[in-house]
Amino acid sequence: MTTGTIIRAATMAEADEVAALFNAINSLDSEGPVVTMTGAHVRQHLLGPRPLSMLRVAEAGGVLAGFVTGNLVYDSTRAAAGCIVVDLYVRPDFRRRGIGRALMAALAAETRRDGAVCLWWGVDDGDDEATAFYISLGAESEGAFEGRILTGAAYETLAAEAAP
Repeated sequence: MTTGTIIRAATMAEADEVAALFNAINSLDSEGPVVTMTGAHVRQHLLGPRPLSMLRVAEAGGVLAGFVTGNLVYDSTRAAAGCIVVDLYVRPDFRRRGIGRALMAALAAETRRDGAVCLWWGVDDGDDEATAFYISLGAESEGAFEGRILTGAAYETLAAEAAP
């Protein structure tokens, strides 16, 4: 990792800058972002009293160079906690300096203290650069996998079926 890079929790004052990093990674999605992240989203959902996800940032030379988010889950195949890495992003001008690895290492260490035994994430088909990076960490493929998402009207319809 580049000397002088610090992995740490983001602050409320950095919420707008963190939102810009989220918008940068979301812009890479071929379907485009569902919403534009704002500082208010970051403050409410990631930095408030009940954060929905762990968020760690990399600061290099006084600049937020990247971030990682992850959520603890129960992994029934391992009968233990695991962590789903939701987003990992390093600004292009800060890549190949060990920052992505440092972010993943920090998340692994933090979740290990909470009892997790693994990190799990998905990779977009054809993202060879990300795949090579994850292999360099020692990650293994789980084989063919297709993600599914339930959102919008379908999500609302299913939720409405639940007994009160």
